[in-house]
Amino acid sequence: MNNYKTLIFEQTDEVVTVALNRPRLNLFNSQMIEELIQVWHSLRNNRSARFVILTAAGDDFTAGFDLGGIQVSEFTPEDARIQQLAGHEMMRSLESLEQITVAALRGAVVGAGMAIAQACDFRIMTENSYFSVPETMIGLYYSWGCTPRLVRMVGASKAMEIILTCDPVPAGEAYRLNLTNKVVPNEALMEETREFVAKIASKSPASVRITKKIALGASMVGFGNMLSIEPELVSGVIHEGDIREGIKAFLEKRPPEF
Repeated sequence: MNNYKTLIFEQTDEVVTVALNRPRLNLFNSQMIEELIQVWHSLRNNRSARFVILTAAGDDFTAGFDLGGIQVSEFTPEDARIQQLAGHEMMRSLESLEQITVAALRGAVVGAGMAIAQACDFRIMTENSYFSVPETMIGLYYSWGCTPRLVRMVGASKAMEIILTCDPVPAGEAYRLNLTNKVVPNEALMEETREFVAKIASKSPASVRITKKIALGASMVGFGNMLSIEPELVSGVIHEGDIREGIKAFLEKRPPEF
């Protein structure tokens, strides 16, 4: 029995389902990141699992990181650097799993939510779902290695538009941009996701595993140099001080004064 505080973990035959479970908006915090890392690490030795469905309890996948849990006046560049390293480990551990990973997304898929969805092999969204990257509104940038991942998916110009305007990307637009593989009716999300998994499960396990590794290997060329320095870049951004005003303004529900 897994005693996760922020996740629901279930395995049925060869399919593991991991659901974010931090009511009411499944906001990310340090504990959720650490528990996700634990899950991904545990799956490395789980030979009975071939598929992982990442989803969430409630009406929204996640509204992003829990800014209310950050003591802005006490948040240092070193805190940001260490937190960034944890985020990288969560993303890297998920992305490097041998299991096929599918994100089943409903409602808001914001910030950290879009990040972790990008690290999955496939994404299935409901009709009312949307992506959003609000980081520049609070004086940060799209970190955890997600800016190069987004560039890989949609190209440099469109990636910059999504990140710098902070405009939501509805499911239909996400499909057009190749950010999601399918858009399904709200009530059919898990049924459609399981059918998608079953279709892949009927194929040769060795061929599926090797195809995943070749595809990811081909798409990740050049990422290493950028990801290795990102914790230092985030530390520098925090040192500049914009994020303190950005988070304060967000919590006070006013425009930031950068």
